[in-house]
Amino acid sequence: MAVVTGGASGIGQATCERFVDLGWQVVAADLAPVGSRARAASDAVLEVQADVTDAADITRLVEFTTERFGRVDAVVTSAGIARNAPVRDTTPDEFRRTLEVNLVATFAVVRAFVDLLAADGGGSVVTISSVSGLRGSQDRAAYSASKGGVVALTSQLAFELADEAIRVNCVAPGSTLTPLAQKAQDPQAKKAILQSIPLHRYAQPAEIAEVVTFLAGQGSGFVTGQTWTVDGGQSIGAGWRVPKGGHDV
Repeated sequence: MAVVTGGASGIGQATCERFVDLGWQVVAADLAPVGSRARAASDAVLEVQADVTDAADITRLVEFTTERFGRVDAVVTSAGIARNAPVRDTTPDEFRRTLEVNLVATFAVVRAFVDLLAADGGGSVVTISSVSGLRGSQDRAAYSASKGGVVALTSQLAFELADEAIRVNCVAPGSTLTPLAQKAQDPQAKKAILQSIPLHRYAQPAEIAEVVTFLAGQGSGFVTGQTWTVDGGQSIGAGWRVPKGGHDV
């Protein structure tokens, strides 16, 4: 069975649905009620309302999983936030909040599930970074820092936990058609982003979920400490930029 944070929408929801397609049972945790399409078609998705920045909520999530299943095979840390703003318009508090949700909570969730993963002979952790964590992007100081931290954290966790047969890998999506991206990007940014992607389109959440579930499963049993970029070639270039003055790119 798998635990997926951020399971209410976007990549997290698509991951829950793909796990169900593959025959997994899933605990989907999110700030909002999950309401996954997968739940409508199957009882395999169990919803837990939880704030991944709240230690008590994380403990409750682990306790729920333990009581219901007694084990966990995979943990996917998909919960995240983004706010695009220039450096001068990003306050230290906003920077800290982004790191708290995207990076600190990733560590806290993995740490909380380590004993349960190890107890059944090991398992898999899949963290979610971004191409913005691998190179610079316009107006993304906080987001890029948080997602770059996830990449480094993944390598460290993989190294430390290998002796317990816990594999830790990271997926770094490119621009994906999620509610988070749609909210964070204005029309000019979307146009610039599309021009930066060699495949000339955004990813669908289901395409990211395919890679996430592969890394969670036994088919990737000799893969650990890796960051898989799923971006249509976006990271090949130097990133995207909207010219000052709002002119078309």
